[in-house]
Amino acid sequence: MMRQTPPELPSLDSGITLLKTDERMTGSLQSLVLDQLLLDQGSAIWIDAHGHGTTHPLTRVTPSMRVLDRIHIARAFTPWQHQSLVQDLAGELSAETTIAVLPALDWFYRSEDLPPGDDRRMLSSVAQRAQALAERFEIPVLLTLQTDDTLTAPIRDIADQTIRCEQTQFGPRFAGEEYETLVYPLENGMVQTTLAYWKRILANRHPAIVDADVSPEVSANGAH
Repeated sequence: MMRQTPPELPSLDSGITLLKTDERMTGSLQSLVLDQLLLDQGSAIWIDAHGHGTTHPLTRVTPSMRVLDRIHIARAFTPWQHQSLVQDLAGELSAETTIAVLPALDWFYRSEDLPPGDDRRMLSSVAQRAQALAERFEIPVLLTLQTDDTLTAPIRDIADQTIRCEQTQFGPRFAGEEYETLVYPLENGMVQTTLAYWKRILANRHPAIVDADVSPEVSANGAH
């Protein structure tokens, strides 16, 4: 039976955390959010963009369906709706809210429907709102970017920490200014970062809440 010691996941401190990943790292955002909820026993407010908060990845990653009841997701369909949701976000937070999640924060502001200049103005306003939220409520605010370019400079400027998640032949590697995953290589084979892989990592980290049908082992090339 082949096993791998599951990697630690970075802690999300109060303030703005910018998560950068490549396209191969499906499930890393959802895993960080779920890990935070399982550690703090709180709830999450999630303003979705570009389908990051859809049911499929969350249900595939979570080690317990009960945790999903604590994730409250609002969805926008236009840049104006997204900006309105961010503006109203402070009123939706409660004493139980332990994390706010704003994935693909720049997604809506790349729309061709926006008049020239409105993309930067509206995105800068959203960035300021997110920063004020983190300072006022002293909770982690987790952001991701669809594209890292000059448009998203205001987002990079407000980040208190940036965490990068990249694929390696031994599994995911998180790295930041004060954090780096210790990679545990296998004697043979490579680890594929799939939604099922993240689910087993969370099951290993939080065995007390694991549903009965979830395996606590990390798979490698189809073996456990």
